[in-house]
Amino acid sequence: MADNETPDGIGYADAMSELETILDDLEDDALDVDVLAAKVERASVLIQICRDRIGAARVQVERVVASLDDTGPSLDDADNADDGETLFNGDD
Repeated sequence: MADNETPDGIGYADAMSELETILDDLEDDALDVDVLAAKVERASVLIQICRDRIGAARVQVERVVASLDDTGPSLDDADNADDGETLFNGDD
């Protein structure tokens, strides 16, 4: 399974595209009621897939941002070092 696909094999972009198609179909007054029910049910599944993908992306972005915050001392930390050593010694 590719990273951009859900366990049922559809990715976010494909799910959104299929949702748009279903919406177009639902706007058709001649749609059979049995077909309507099936399309609404499929739309519900697709919406959940999209929500899950968005949630997973949000968590991933938050994880990346947090890791950027934890990547070691900042320049401010170096200025506040209390070990008495200078970070840059011109005598080297």
